[in-house]
Amino acid sequence: MKFYKFLITAACIAIAAVCIALIVRVNRAFPNAEEVSYTKDNPADLDGLEITPVNAKVYTLEDYSKISDQYKNVSEEKAKNVRIIVMTVRLRNTTDQVINYVPSFICVVEELNGSNGVQPVSNSMRRITLDPGQTQEVRFQAYMGPNQLNPKKFSKLESSTITLVYSYYPLKKKLVF
Repeated sequence: MKFYKFLITAACIAIAAVCIALIVRVNRAFPNAEEVSYTKDNPADLDGLEITPVNAKVYTLEDYSKISDQYKNVSEEKAKNVRIIVMTVRLRNTTDQVINYVPSFICVVEELNGSNGVQPVSNSMRRITLDPGQTQEVRFQAYMGPNQLNPKKFSKLESSTITLVYSYYPLKKKLVF
């Protein structure tokens, strides 16, 4: 009987040692991402495309319907639990070639643990073409409903730091508003 207890204990220790070794090996191969933040004063440069965060504003669904009719069919009950974050970004082509750009961002409110994908307010901005030296402002909107952010935290949304993340690994690159 003692032999079986010893055998089971030895097997458990061996399995734990292998698991720990694998975890350490994976963490060495893939360390935590380093964060790089870009602001109005320090714009991001994405292969010759300068991306500058301009501003961010939080709207109720009723206020947002004055800008866009995208969510006009949402019931009043659901509209109470929804906020739309509108972020304005300035794009500038710093190369001597035409740049075709398809924006891909995730809106993150880290203090409140909320996030969601973004899309342009105007459907014509899904694919952006910039001539050399051309500058263009684009507005993006992020829907924040009860699945993305707890409605009890909506009051803190205006004073929170809103970021647009466009790369997660090996560098977490984000635009800070």
